[in-house]
Amino acid sequence: MRRLAVATAAGAFCGLLVGGIGGRLAMLLLARLAPETRGAISDDGFLIGQFTVSGTLNLLAVCTVIGVLGGGVYLLTRGLMIGPRWFQVLSISIGPAVVVGAVLVNPGGVDFTLLRPTWLAIALFVAIPGLYAGLLTVLGEPWLRTERRFLLAPRRVAFVPLILWLPLAPVLLVGVLGWVAVQLLRRHQGSRAVVESAWVPWLSRLSLILIFGFSLTDLVRDFAALT
Repeated sequence: MRRLAVATAAGAFCGLLVGGIGGRLAMLLLARLAPETRGAISDDGFLIGQFTVSGTLNLLAVCTVIGVLGGGVYLLTRGLMIGPRWFQVLSISIGPAVVVGAVLVNPGGVDFTLLRPTWLAIALFVAIPGLYAGLLTVLGEPWLRTERRFLLAPRRVAFVPLILWLPLAPVLLVGVLGWVAVQLLRRHQGSRAVVESAWVPWLSRLSLILIFGFSLTDLVRDFAALT
């Protein structure tokens, strides 16, 4: 619970900073470069080129919640990182940049058919999840060290970030049930050998590599279609 709270705090902060503030600045830059798009509705329902308090707060809130989800995913997958630290940071940044970027880049969407230059719009939407993931591991790993105050704080303080999971309560419930299932399997001698097998993390890494490959192919195809 303490580790989840720490990962939640780090994910929420990175989501707010990179996704919320960084995303707003990216959209303002693209709107300035393509003034004819001012007032159009983006794929996410925001007015392009118009700074409104409600729209900005909505974007910040959405990106914070997405950051919370990213923090939970990071906590589950951080054990799969291999190699020297620079390679870990690089790989964990490039992976989400391509996978999330492939989801965000839509050849039929407003964001990439109206905003110019197209290559810059694509680059920004790919860079944002990459920067988020890179900053998350840079901040998260030191915070998750057992000797740090984040893991030694009183419960009433340490568990406060978990409140941010309320909008994602069903996702959190599924994650908790999965964690409980793994712990129960570890209690039995037969299933414990399977769960703790050295093949499990390597199969997980292979799955992530396949997802990355499919996403990269999709991203390259969308880039070609838009440019």
